Formats: sequence, structure tokens, C-alpha cells
Amino acid sequence: MKEKLIWLDNLRVISTIAVIVLHVSAPILYKYGEISEKDWIIGNIYDGMVRFCVPIFFMLSGALLLNKDYELSYFLKKRFWRILPPLIFWSLIYIFYDYILIGEKSFTPIEFIKMIIRNLFNGSQFHLWFVYTLLGLYLLIPILRKWIKNSNNNDILYFIIIWFITIIYSLPYFKMYLPKIPLTNFTGYVGYMILGYYLSNLTIKNKYIPIIFALIGITITIFGTYYLTVRNNEFSEYFYGYLTPNVILSSVGIFLLFKKYRIENSMMKKIISFLSDESFGIYLVHILILTLLNNIGINWTFTNPIISIPITTLICIILSSLIIYLIRKIKYGKYISG
Repeated sequence: MKEKLIWLDNLRVISTIAVIVLHVSAPILYKYGEISEKDWIIGNIYDGMVRFCVPIFFMLSGALLLNKDYELSYFLKKRFWRILPPLIFWSLIYIFYDYILIGEKSFTPIEFIKMIIRNLFNGSQFHLWFVYTLLGLYLLIPILRKWIKNSNNNDILYFIIIWFITIIYSLPYFKMYLPKIPLTNFTGYVGYMILGYYLSNLTIKNKYIPIIFALIGITITIFGTYYLTVRNNEFSEYFYGYLTPNVILSSVGIFLLFKKYRIENSMMKKIISFLSDESFGIYLVHILILTLLNNIGINWTFTNPIISIPITTLICIILSSLIIYLIRKIKYGKYISG
């Protein structure tokens, strides 16, 4: 079990780094036609390579949570208590920054309270959609666990196949030729959680299969995005969708690749363990850090994007993890840090 947790930590850390790379490189993509094609292609390569990040977060939740039995009340209390206080705390930080420091300052007290409530319900920053989605999926975990416990591998694989078919149904060039059969019970990110559980218990003997899956998925993402963008003469993010066949392929490949990969260096193990413990907090705070870095000119533009994207990512990771670490050192800080 300890060895299993180690590779899951590795996956969590690489996905945390990947999501920051994604958000550092994303602004480049929306500047298609305004910047050089070379810079845009670099941004597309970086962003296209890391689209697995969010799916793997969901897959990790499935791999960890669907392997255990729970009392319903204990599970919901533990999971929601783990997420809600940090979500509220960082949402208030973002609200304070956006509306008090740089935004509107003429709210009446009633308008200010309404604004806070509205932002807390809808998300005060774009990246928090993931946390709200995760909360919704947590409500399903106790039910899914009972189903999985009483199912065999073929039952679980059946669900995954139908889920993948729903992804095919969503493709604009395919759905017009498919029968109008409602498959809404199989759709959405819940498929990634079940996929994560299934793959975590699956033995793959061929070491090249994960690499092939990852390369095919990433290649389709990068070249598909380039093709549609050039054809439409504006950035097309269709192939970037987390619920697309290409991103599913790359996510499966990366998941299986890290399941087989072992890190032996003791220093690297300590760094990974540290970042894994801080990963949720890093996710919550990193957009604020990127915003502040951008304000002082540290972003993809300060040098060639090949260099500036990884450097900005590294700085963001260091600062984000340091902030979470320091907050945790404060009394009760662990409850709000993430």
C-alpha cells in the first residue's frame, strides 16, 4: 500500500505542476494573430502537453476513495470539512483582491454582502470550478463505492466503455450519425473517477502501451488545435476539452506511466512528498501568485516562451508552496490552507 501511495503522490505532483504550466501558457493561445506564429506554437505545445492535469486529479480521487469503505456521515463530514474551509478562505482572498484592492470600492454594505455570497456560490476565480465539481462528485462516492464493491472488473469496464461512448456522442462530426439514445447517467467527470479506480487496480505488462497512449493523445491535442485554429483564423480550444477522446488517451497514458515509474533519489522523494502534501493549497493559491507575478512582468513574455513558461511555473510553485507551508505553521492554519 505504501508503494502504491508513492506513485499516487508522484502523479499528484506532476499534475499540480502541469496545471500551473497550463495557466502560464494559456494567455498565449488567445493572442493568435497578434503574436508571432512561432510563439503561439510554443504555447500550444506546452498547453497541449499538460491537458491531462485535471482529469488525473479526478482519477486520483477515484483511485484513493473508491478503494475504501465508509460510513456515509463520516465520509461526507471528513471530505467536505477537508475542502470547504480552504475553498471559502481562498475565495474570500480572491474577492478581497479583485474587488477591494483593484476593483470596485463603492459597494453599499448590502451590495457587498450580496457580491460575496454570489462569488462564493459561483466561484470567485475561474480555476475554482474544479473544486465545486469535486464537491459534487464527492456526494456520489459512497454510492459508487457500494456499486464497485459488488461489481467485478467487467462490470466496471462496461461503465467505462459506455462513458467513452458518451464522449464520442459529443463529437460534432459523429453525433449526427448516431442514434438518439440518452446516456446522461454515464456522462461527465464521474467517468474519470471510475477510470482512476479501474486503472489503479489494473496490471499492464507492456511498458510501451502507456507511452503510446500518452503520445497519441498529446499529438492529437497539439496538431488538432493547430489545424482548427489556422482553419478558423482564431484560437479553437475544442481539442483542449477535458472530456475529449484525445485528452482521455493522454490522461490514461500518463496515469499508467507513473504507475510503473519509480523515483529512487532520496532528495527528490522528499520534494515530491512535500509538494504532494501542499498540492491542494498550491492549486487554490497559484492563480493569485501568477496574477501578482504578471503585475511585475514575470510571465510568458519576459523572454522566449520556451524558457519563460517553465521559469514562471517554477517561481509560482516555489512561492505557492512556501505560502501554504507558512500558513500551516499558524495555529489552525492547516484548516484553511488547503
